Amino acid sequence: MSSKRSGNWPLRAACAAVLLVSQASLAEPALEEVIVTAQRREQNLQETPISIAAFGEDEIERRRITNIADLAAIVPNLRIVPFGVSPTTLRIYIRGVGVVDSQVTQDPPVGIYLNGVYVARPVGLTLDQAGIERVEVLRGPQGTLYGRNTTGGAINIITKKPGDQLEFSQLVGAGNYNAVRSQTTLSGPLGDKFSAGVSYTLDKRDGWLENTGAGKDFSEYDRDAWRVDLQFRPTDSLTFDYSYDGSQADYTADYYHLTEAALPGAFVPGLPTQPDRLDETTLATPFQGSDDESTGHTLTISADTSVGEFKSITAYREVEANAYNDFSGNTFLTIYRNDPFSMRQHQFSQELQWFGKNNAETLDWVFGLYYFDESGREIATDNFFTFPIPRDIAADNTSYAAYAQGTYRTSRDSPWSFTLGGRYTEDERDASNHILAPATREDSNFSPTGMIDYRLSDTTTLYGKIVTGYKAGGFNMRQTDFDSSFGPEKLTSYEIGWKSELLDRRLRFNGAIFYSDYRDIQLDILVPNQPDPTLTQTTNAGKASVYGVEAELDWLIADPLRLSLSYGYLENDIKEVEGDDPDLWSLPNAPKNSATATLAWDIAQLSFGALNFTIDSSYRDDSNTAARQRPGDGVPSYSLTNLQLSLEGEDWVGTNTRMRITAWMRNVFDEEYYSDTFGSFAGVHAQKVSTYGTPQTYGVDVSFKY
Repeated sequence: MSSKRSGNWPLRAACAAVLLVSQASLAEPALEEVIVTAQRREQNLQETPISIAAFGEDEIERRRITNIADLAAIVPNLRIVPFGVSPTTLRIYIRGVGVVDSQVTQDPPVGIYLNGVYVARPVGLTLDQAGIERVEVLRGPQGTLYGRNTTGGAINIITKKPGDQLEFSQLVGAGNYNAVRSQTTLSGPLGDKFSAGVSYTLDKRDGWLENTGAGKDFSEYDRDAWRVDLQFRPTDSLTFDYSYDGSQADYTADYYHLTEAALPGAFVPGLPTQPDRLDETTLATPFQGSDDESTGHTLTISADTSVGEFKSITAYREVEANAYNDFSGNTFLTIYRNDPFSMRQHQFSQELQWFGKNNAETLDWVFGLYYFDESGREIATDNFFTFPIPRDIAADNTSYAAYAQGTYRTSRDSPWSFTLGGRYTEDERDASNHILAPATREDSNFSPTGMIDYRLSDTTTLYGKIVTGYKAGGFNMRQTDFDSSFGPEKLTSYEIGWKSELLDRRLRFNGAIFYSDYRDIQLDILVPNQPDPTLTQTTNAGKASVYGVEAELDWLIADPLRLSLSYGYLENDIKEVEGDDPDLWSLPNAPKNSATATLAWDIAQLSFGALNFTIDSSYRDDSNTAARQRPGDGVPSYSLTNLQLSLEGEDWVGTNTRMRITAWMRNVFDEEYYSDTFGSFAGVHAQKVSTYGTPQTYGVDVSFKY
């Protein structure tokens, strides 16, 4: 693998820019306030005692965050990897905690929440959603306030609610590889008590790797998403919010390059290697397309009373996905492919919440009850040469939970606050492979939380916390039977952090130092003595320590110049693996160092608008892609650089309007970097097969807001 040019120069350029303006007078404006709901209530980011990265609507547009996967490049200690079979299915790792596989018989340790609703199966989540108000990344276990197994962290997606003012926005864009993107939102009042909003997104692109044989090109997509929001306010203290969202995608999977050939003694040694990213290739079997579709309904009822706010969140979601991929990596022999892989899932959840505070405002609390029920089925045929290996797995998952958290201050204006919380959960999981008798396991857990924060000044807060989280046990659908289920894994995190705003709120500097005790880790190992190199079995074999640092700086240096820096340091030490040498193991997708730098420069204020130039660069250390280290399971370090030039003005086409024209380029230096690798085919045909990240892309967006 090679890099055409170094991507580190933007970091040097950012430092040079700071020096150039060091003699300039500081600007009067301050950084904008960021409101988050990480603790289930609206709070200023600087008053929320957790490690969190938050991006509001303006920041999402400024950084051109088009889907969840884009967050991985700008949030330290966050890694997002598309699933090998289905690029629209995400595997998310926070502080090294995540899962390599995606199965309906087990849960991911990083929870994704859409307007407070847990999304159990992360299918289609790379899809754009118009009308996003805010995205929050919560790092570390969220064991009390969040509904499902958040040992690694949580990602909150909050959409805009319709209000009492008419709002309309339209974005259209085009780029290379025949890319087309459109986002439309319209919302406003329908009388004194009703409001409504609709949004629609279209996003399509040709594949960047041409298939010269039969079938579609690799890495192409055509996807759209829609949303309807209704709000009814019968009284000032009672609100009903209903939303319907849906998404649909037709796509082809990424091509797995045969990066390193198999050694002598493998089934098929000596195949020609593909050590660099290809522009065109083909496979022996016609390459097929994939598709997925998801829909969701949510009803939220909020009532303000004399004893606090009561909220009910009722939700139903369903997903259908059909995926195809071929891991052969050569033009003349089909070795291993998934044909087909189909998944159907539906879920129902109900959550009741009570928020309140005493009259002296020295104690505030939240109580909640939670119910979750999920059913799913996965059908697949793994074709090993001409030998089919079928799977037909059904799962039913049910969870009940009760939680409470309270924060106490000795007086309303006391700089000290003390928080205690806990969550009790019961999980039941049933699984069947339609051949053997179904299996059942039940788990229960109590996860406590304790926090202390101290307001050092009006602009600086220090905090310390101990938080626990757990991930329920389950079954590995890739095992030949379900006789041996695996139990829960548990994580206890110790964290100290700070939130500060300096220089008259022109400099924001937040950070955290953490240590996690990770026990009964659910580890996957290859099933011995069978022909399928993707069959694994899961056991609670591991014990590890995970520790590191996160720091984020946002600096309004001068009126036209803003610098954002972030850094994450992550160490993981697997201390124990039952029956194996722990030195051969490490947490996957956990790079030691990750960093980002963004420089936004208002070049000129013209009579018809402001001209802005933005450059950002990100760096990720090398990391493993499997828990047990093999020669082919690794992603080398890489850095990426993006550029953006925009012209933005108001009242171009009428009063109260805003127009923005943006020319953008991603992966400016056309860096060749791996997005995923497999070393499990070493005994078959390849020491290493790899997918590459997207090459250089560019285009123009035009947006209008009223």
